[in-house]
Amino acid sequence: MPYNEAVQKHINNYTAEHQKGEFGKMLGRMNIYVAAIEEALEAEGLPLELRYLPVVESQLKMDAVNKEGAAGLWQFTITTAKAQGLEVTSLVDERCDLVKSSRAAARLLKELYTSLGDWTLTIAAYKGGLPTMSKAIQRAGGAKDFWKLYPYLPSDVRDVIPAFIAANYMMTYYCDYEITPAALPLPELSDTVQVHHKLALGQVAAVCEIPLDTLKTLNPQYRAGIVPEGYSLQLPLNKVNVFIGREDEVNLYEPEKWLTMREEVAVPKVVTSPAKHRGRTYRRRR
Repeated sequence: MPYNEAVQKHINNYTAEHQKGEFGKMLGRMNIYVAAIEEALEAEGLPLELRYLPVVESQLKMDAVNKEGAAGLWQFTITTAKAQGLEVTSLVDERCDLVKSSRAAARLLKELYTSLGDWTLTIAAYKGGLPTMSKAIQRAGGAKDFWKLYPYLPSDVRDVIPAFIAANYMMTYYCDYEITPAALPLPELSDTVQVHHKLALGQVAAVCEIPLDTLKTLNPQYRAGIVPEGYSLQLPLNKVNVFIGREDEVNLYEPEKWLTMREEVAVPKVVTSPAKHRGRTYRRRR
């Protein structure tokens, strides 16, 4: 991890007075997410330094969405997410699932490293894709050194390695800059349970006495606040046994309020051309 002016620029951004509070929040989130991230990396035999890549990608925000539509801690696009086996529907977005997205990111990073054989190029390819890296390598005369490819890369891809080096440095030496991890309204210890019946986060919150905002933050993958049957639910560790013992009660708690049903609307099989309707007035049949 070389030090240069590009790296220092990001260190300056992290340590600016108006940014210290934000970096403190990232430290707080890292304390909560790091175990799941490291477990996913170790399962694929990857360097644990990669745990700081989400600092660059999403500022460690599980519900982050960028202007291109990439979402979650690891900033997957829908296409990449589905290629890695993640589910993205109107109800469930596993890009925002801490465990599943971290495992998918680890698999993707391993695939990229197998192709490129260099970790800086792998991280850059994670940001910009293999085709982007292949073009840069070709333009650089076949060089496979990131800093030699630097002038041939798009600005966002060029920036990711200095930002990643700065993130590693800051996550280690934040005390030297008088930055402290922020205390977040989230449990530091949590665990997952499998849900045997469709239920709403609101039902769990009421019966198990967990703040609804906490449940939503721990489970941002459930877009409508509904957990389908057979899916997993992240809970504060001290509430796991409470849920297991009272799951039936949760399922029966005010279902008419929390589990709203969607009405299906039949679509006509034959649709008349819009041009034939010009100038006509239609009334709804009763």
